[in-house]
Amino acid sequence: MEFSKKNIDDLNAVLTIQVTPEDYSETVEKTLTDYRKTANIPGFRPGKVPAGLIKKQYRMPVMIDEINKLLQDGVYKYIADENIDILGNPLPIANDSIDWNTQDTFEFQFELGIAPTFEVKITAKNKITYNKVIADKAVVDKFVEDMSKRYGKMSSPETFDAADMFEGSFVELRDGEVLEGGLEKTTQFAGSSLKGKSKKALLEGALNDVITIDAKKDFAKGFNAAGLLGITDSALETMDGKFQFTLTNVTRIEPAEMNQEFFDKIYGEGTVSSEKEFRARVKEEAEKMYKADADQYFMNSVADYLLEKTKFDLPDTFLKKWMTTNGENPISAEEIETEYPKMVKGLKWQLIENRIIRDQSLTVTQDEMLDHTKNMVNAQLAQYGQSGMEDEEVTKIAMNVLKNQEEVQRLNEQLYGAKMLDYYLNTFKIQEEEVSYDEFVKLASEQKG
Repeated sequence: MEFSKKNIDDLNAVLTIQVTPEDYSETVEKTLTDYRKTANIPGFRPGKVPAGLIKKQYRMPVMIDEINKLLQDGVYKYIADENIDILGNPLPIANDSIDWNTQDTFEFQFELGIAPTFEVKITAKNKITYNKVIADKAVVDKFVEDMSKRYGKMSSPETFDAADMFEGSFVELRDGEVLEGGLEKTTQFAGSSLKGKSKKALLEGALNDVITIDAKKDFAKGFNAAGLLGITDSALETMDGKFQFTLTNVTRIEPAEMNQEFFDKIYGEGTVSSEKEFRARVKEEAEKMYKADADQYFMNSVADYLLEKTKFDLPDTFLKKWMTTNGENPISAEEIETEYPKMVKGLKWQLIENRIIRDQSLTVTQDEMLDHTKNMVNAQLAQYGQSGMEDEEVTKIAMNVLKNQEEVQRLNEQLYGAKMLDYYLNTFKIQEEEVSYDEFVKLASEQKG
């Protein structure tokens, strides 16, 4: 096969391939010989079918199939050998003038979308803000409250509070009467889930009281009343919504006391010895937990900054045409115009990231992959109280994890992400700003929007 590439411009090229009989004849003839040995044609014994009949019936489809294989392998080998950086896949140019019956030499052409050439320049003059999320008193209070409830004791109160859990049975009503064959459900919910008169009746009532609850109106905004009843939202819409609720049990979680026993349960014996130390530890761990989100917000900020700063064009016409062939289902011109801007942003960022990785020679080694996987395994084992396992055993588990190619890809992306983060933090001029969790949530929401 002979290859020639003609550049239309910096971003588009046409690859021409000439296929001659020397490229395919030997394989075609061998395939036809094998066909003759096994062909089952009426009037001829197996293996005795005339070669001319086999050629007449099978040569063209065999030749077409072989040439297609040559093209598929040859195009990508040429692109790799010539180090051509393409976008998408080569697109065949239609050629209706080919006569498979009479020609023995064929010419095929493919459109190529060429990746743009550009530079990514980052120096200490380029300023990016890193938002450090601080766990303020309200956040620490919430964490401490949740922990104390988790390790608290269950009790059955005589008088009720909105934070209590109310258990009982719902029976569907119709016109104020129990509906025969209607919905019945035993379940539990927090008193705070209700509002209005139903909530007042529940909190001021007693065990075995029966109250009427309108599932469409009496639950607080955002509460999943249909889920509580074990039905879909649409099913609830078709019902009157009124239920007879019989209260059978009320439970209350009495928060654990802030004492040494509680501290030891959370952090281990003797690690924390006062409420002040305990709250400081909670604050530290909360801020560690927020760091992953802060890192991701920072990475998104870097992406926005570099996309704005790094200017280059793409072969738009080619890429839009490629989009029509890339998916399983056909896509309309209107859909392409809608989706293309989203694809362009993602593609440009991928090109920028790849350029940085190449320019900075960022790599992930097998040893790094193994160490990262072992750390992940140890962390998971610690969650189940199995820390301290021998390194040899942890290595075996990690090696088994790395047999899964999807997991390898995910871990590889994590490691490259960590290296990119480290590069950005050490290359940009970082302006660190402390923000509360609520402020950070607002910032993150605005960034996504």
